[in-house]
Amino acid sequence: MNVKVNNFARAGLTILLASLAPLAWAAADAALITALQGKVMRAGASAPLEAFVRLQTGDALALDKDTRLQITYFETGRQETWTGAGKLSIGSAESQANEGLVPAVKQVPMVIVKQLARTPAIDSQGRAGVIRLRAIATPEAIAKVDANYQQLRANADKSDLNPELYLLAGMFELRQMERVEQALTELTAARPADPEVKLLASLYRRAARDAAATVPAAPK
Repeated sequence: MNVKVNNFARAGLTILLASLAPLAWAAADAALITALQGKVMRAGASAPLEAFVRLQTGDALALDKDTRLQITYFETGRQETWTGAGKLSIGSAESQANEGLVPAVKQVPMVIVKQLARTPAIDSQGRAGVIRLRAIATPEAIAKVDANYQQLRANADKSDLNPELYLLAGMFELRQMERVEQALTELTAARPADPEVKLLASLYRRAARDAAATVPAAPK
């Protein structure tokens, strides 16, 4: 009897630890690369970083002279745009430049930041991001995402992907996979030569396939 109880307890503990592990790693993420042109290397990495990679506190980045790097911090909503060559250290709420670079800083609304944190990105170690889906998507919740997106898009620059990142993450969380695909199709049609759009579409379509394999589709 005791053996059975102990085995059951060990199994329960294993499941609990497995469920908490992704949360612990996600909590260490400080920021997301939301736009990147040029070459950025992370200390210790063998390949350049890409857009939509998660960054952690303490990451050291080296930027080439033709680089334009945009980072959004999850905790504060601080968006930094760095241009030119230099070195950065990622903090918990903002970056520190080691060679005199000065960023253009913008405050991103937390309604966007909340969804940016749900983007199916990969982190700076190459691990897939955690995606959480709501069990029930109400018409009111879907309408709210749509309305917020329209307002964000109306106030954003044409080249700014933040409104689309909000829309995609919101619809994905609500399990509206047809809407996700529709948004990706429209975005890639509008910006067919944009490598960041192509990468974003690839990440979301992979995430949709993974979700379909583990989660029943949302009722229509």
